[in-house]
Parts: sequence; structure tokens; C-alpha cells
Amino acid sequence: MPVLIVIPARLGSWRFPDKPLTPINGLPMVEHVYRRSRLASGINEVVLAVCEEKVRKAGESFGAKTVMTGTDHRTAIDRVAEAARLVGYVSPDDIVLNVQGDEPVMPPPVIERSAELLKSAPTLKCVNLVETVQDLSDLTNPHRVKAVISRHNRLIFLTRQQIPATVFDIHKRAVFYRQSCVMAFRGDFLQTFCRLPQTPLEQIEGIDMLRLIENDFPIATEISPYQTHPVDTPEDVTKVIEVLNNDRWFGKAYGL
Repeated sequence: MPVLIVIPARLGSWRFPDKPLTPINGLPMVEHVYRRSRLASGINEVVLAVCEEKVRKAGESFGAKTVMTGTDHRTAIDRVAEAARLVGYVSPDDIVLNVQGDEPVMPPPVIERSAELLKSAPTLKCVNLVETVQDLSDLTNPHRVKAVISRHNRLIFLTRQQIPATVFDIHKRAVFYRQSCVMAFRGDFLQTFCRLPQTPLEQIEGIDMLRLIENDFPIATEISPYQTHPVDTPEDVTKVIEVLNNDRWFGKAYGL
């Protein structure tokens, strides 16, 4: 099964303008994402999906293949879908991974496992791993998307609020999960997803994967043993630098 990683990157984030090009330990943020994606095994191709010339030139300066996409996409996944069409990954036998451009310390095994789960079951069309919340401040951080999962490893809901509620949890049984920012799709299903109109909860929460849940499409999941560290605000960069300074994939593994 051919596997494509698409990294969507644009400069117009209202939370953090010019975020993809923010320097982190000597490299622009999006270069970290690209290099870590290239470290994942079983990947045929990695491309940047961009809509600004400045980002295209930056990507090409560190050897990335870039795909120019439209400027009017509703979500990052819509941009990923266009890039997948342009490079020809639209078959049920293709796997397209959306690795968000603000994940400069994404562990490569998270990418690998997302693809492996999709390969392992022909009936699965979409995978999105979750991880256990380690930092309790994430529960009140609206930039961290919390998740609830079923006993059969399907996503039930995604939200920016703390979930589940613990008002009656006197025995402290609640386990909190958050969404990882890697989504894996079969090539044809990704195109189907992006033809669906946006749904009410998707727009209310600002979480594009809710479009599938609201349309009764199952999203397979698994609890990842790895922690991810998305950069949503300038303040998150400090934490990412701390992670990189103790990271086994940085430096030598990058080929630097």
C-alpha cells in the first residue's frame, strides 16, 4: 500500500502568525516536522501542502517537495486532500497521513502506528490515535483537543472542554485522553470526507474530525504510549525546545 504524508503549513494562523517558519533549535518549525516524518518507516513520500510562496521557498530550501494548494480551504484536512489529489493518492489502496505542521517533536512511531492500524484492517477508513493526558493543565487548555473512546477503540467524541466530567467520580476512575495530530485516511475516503459539508459540532468546536463522527463514520483509535507537543501559541515553543534538548530523534538522527 503506497503511503503519503502530507504536512499542511500556512502563515495565516490567527493564534500564531508565521508559525511554520518560527525558528526552533536552528531550524524552522516545519522543517522539524518534515525531518521527523522522513524518519518514519514504511513511508513512500512526504510533501508539504502550502499556499504561500514564502513557505514554498522555505520548504524547497531544506529539500522538501512542496505542493501549492488553494487559499480558501475550510480546514487543514481539506488542504491535505487537495495535495493528495495533486500527487495521485486517491485510491482505496493508498494511505494518506495528515501530520500537522505545528508538531515539531512528533515521535515517528506515532506516524508509523497510525499507518499500520489502517493497513491491518481493510474495513477501516480512518485512524486517529489518542494519548493519555499527563499534564492536567491540558484539561483546561482550549488548544488541546480532548477525546473519549469506546471499548472497541473508536472515537466517541472530541472537544476542547474537559471530558469526561468528574462530578460523581468519587473513586477517581476517570482517565483523560487527548487527540494526536496525526490522522490517517484511505485515499478515496479522504476525498469523500472533504466533499461533506461542515457539520454543526465541527464548527462549534473548531475540530474537523467531528465531521466524520456527526456523519456516523467510525474513526479507529488506539492509546499511544508517546506524548506529542503541538505548538499552538508562542508560549509552547519553550516546552518544545526542552523536549528537543532531550530527544533521541533530534540532531544525529536528523542527519545534522
